[in-house]
Amino acid sequence: MKELLLRTLTGISLIVLIAGSILISPVSFLLVIMLVYGLSLRELFSVYNQRKYIAHCLVAISGGLLLPLTYLGLQFHISLLWFIVPALLWSIGYLWSDSRYIGSLALFWLAIPLTSFYALGWFSETNSYHPVLPLSVIALVWINDIFAYVVGSLMGKHKIAPRLSPGKTWEGFFGGVVFTLLGGWLTFRLTGEFAGGTWIVLSMIISLFGLIGDLFESSLKRRINIKNTGNLLPGHGGILDRFDSLLFVAPLVLLLIVFMHLYQ
Repeated sequence: MKELLLRTLTGISLIVLIAGSILISPVSFLLVIMLVYGLSLRELFSVYNQRKYIAHCLVAISGGLLLPLTYLGLQFHISLLWFIVPALLWSIGYLWSDSRYIGSLALFWLAIPLTSFYALGWFSETNSYHPVLPLSVIALVWINDIFAYVVGSLMGKHKIAPRLSPGKTWEGFFGGVVFTLLGGWLTFRLTGEFAGGTWIVLSMIISLFGLIGDLFESSLKRRINIKNTGNLLPGHGGILDRFDSLLFVAPLVLLLIVFMHLYQ
């Protein structure tokens, strides 16, 4: 009971923080996403016990620059040539690091997905910052996570990957799909943003790749024999434990939206 209460309170606090930052302004959204990136990177370096601190700093700074440069590019249309700076810093840190695998994760699993999630704020029908899309995506990700967990706990019998993630069941997965589709339909009805079919596709992407993201993180944890990547979030574990689904979902959602803008 205490564990459930802690998990619920932590979840509510995260919802307030993330949703509030998205609704207030693109700057507050940027600051919170940079905080998520920094804490995620800290967990990643900590669990893999990396020692080349200068190389880590270069990798960290490259991702840290990618986010504000994306804001400046989308809001003020600065030259894309500025993106050479984080690319160069990451390349130096990657080559210098004692584990290039970690450098790759830092960029492709953390920096680019979080930047993709942030960029969703500019892909509304007005082509200016609008909170509907990122807010809807993070809400649907959490709806999928919550109901996959609840349905799996109540009805789950058939394991998806018992050796990799014993708690994941097909019943939970399909429960998450159903409630995410309902959430997508409600989002369409409430906002009128995009067509109904778009929200169906988005909901399916979120359910499927949310699962893949969760299993991917489970494989990383199994490789180094840990249960959670941290203990910052009571009842949830670490930042990576909470945002693992979003890290796989956000780039694919952004690609879909960009594709729609190009061919509409």
